[in-house]
Amino acid sequence: MTSKKSKATLNLRRIKQYGETTLGKLTIDGVDKSWFVLEPGGPDSVVEGSDKRISAGTYKMEPFSGTKYKNVYELKNVPRRTYVLIHAGNYHENTEGCLMPGKSWGVLKDSHYYVSNSKVALKEIFSEIGKFKSVEIRVTNQLEK
Repeated sequence: MTSKKSKATLNLRRIKQYGETTLGKLTIDGVDKSWFVLEPGGPDSVVEGSDKRISAGTYKMEPFSGTKYKNVYELKNVPRRTYVLIHAGNYHENTEGCLMPGKSWGVLKDSHYYVSNSKVALKEIFSEIGKFKSVEIRVTNQLEK
């Protein structure tokens, strides 16, 4: 049996905002792959249930299983927000503040971003971070003007 490595660090760099959505690029330190992430639009919010993106910052991630989302990860200690998950989903209506990864992205005619192949992206990401004892995510705002 191989022992798990110490810590995985995910980096989510928010790059675009359009309509009620934010698009970001996700990388994992030491992994030669990247994914896109769809979140609600800004501004960053500490209001529970606001359907706005979470505040930029560094958060510990822990495995989570609930009634709706099973075998996903939850971001811990998000200021005044709970149950911020990384789960599959392609469109804005699939999230209330969570992060949804995808393999590619596009724009809907009603002015929102979307991501595609979310379940595939989620499986790839979870496969990578499952090799580590602990996981954290760094979220930064580097939005294009």
